[in-house]
Amino acid sequence: MNLSIDNILDENIAYYRARKTSLVARVLINGRGSIKRRTLGGHVYVYLRRNFQGTKVETYLGPEGSLPSNRVEKKLHKIKLTIEELKKSRHALRRLGVANMNKENFSQQLKDLFQMMDDEGLWDEGLQLVGSWCFKVYQNFFQVEYFPERTIDVDFAIPIPYKGNATAIGAQLKNMGFEEEFNRKDGTISYISSDLKVEFLKPRHGDGRKESDPYIKELDIAPQALPFLNILLENPRTATIRDLGKITIPSMGAFLIHKLIVADRRRDQGKKSKDYRQAFFVAQAVLRDSSELENVGTVFQKLHKKRQRLMLKSSKHADMYVTGATEVFQEIWDALQLDV
Repeated sequence: MNLSIDNILDENIAYYRARKTSLVARVLINGRGSIKRRTLGGHVYVYLRRNFQGTKVETYLGPEGSLPSNRVEKKLHKIKLTIEELKKSRHALRRLGVANMNKENFSQQLKDLFQMMDDEGLWDEGLQLVGSWCFKVYQNFFQVEYFPERTIDVDFAIPIPYKGNATAIGAQLKNMGFEEEFNRKDGTISYISSDLKVEFLKPRHGDGRKESDPYIKELDIAPQALPFLNILLENPRTATIRDLGKITIPSMGAFLIHKLIVADRRRDQGKKSKDYRQAFFVAQAVLRDSSELENVGTVFQKLHKKRQRLMLKSSKHADMYVTGATEVFQEIWDALQLDV
């Protein structure tokens, strides 16, 4: 009997999760807005109002009853119904007790990877989980809204110079079943398994043209040098999480600011959109937590003025990739009284 009930619950949870994911995607893709009508000379004219880069922008659709205005009104009505259905799906998931359940299954190999980093004391020496798997940790354990992000890349950032005890991480990864993958262009090394790709990152100095040999003998790894990584490394958050163990990630404030700076510099539109999307969902969580909001201000004030301007400029471009994102970012800047 218990098995049958468990199966029914699992089926319902799977259904509502899939439904919620589909509805969220539909709203993000189609965007939101409102219809405004103006009467002039006895005639009614229809406009579409949307937020763009923090400013309300109106687009003329035509006279009331015209084909363009009718088409847009029908589309907005469908979006409204989608949002109502999304609320019902969220309510159903809460009723099923999913609010406190993991949305992502962390594989045993990933857990073993985190445990190895803990056993070697690397979390205490400044190593951080960054990138999309860090975002997944936020989603599962730090109240960031779930949105599917599929990736096999597990990125670790390490401060340089490394000041901890020597430990052959590269050799240990090979013992865990990973194979080395050499990048001949820059001399870096990744580690590949059937399910994961582990990459190590370090802060880049200057424009990167004077970077030395990436190999770190003390760790038996060759990390890739990336700009702005110190924003994450200087703002760590260490936690011991049930079923996952000890882990160090960037503070959400650092993650948000780093994503905004990096996103605006991307050439790859897919990666740019992904960065803005992750920043948007983290920003929503930040607005719900006063301590996280305060952390954004702390991280921001430590930035060089040029980086502050890069971040604020980027936040104004976010609406081109995630509808409503610029407005959410603006709420944070207003709450912190940042000079935008």
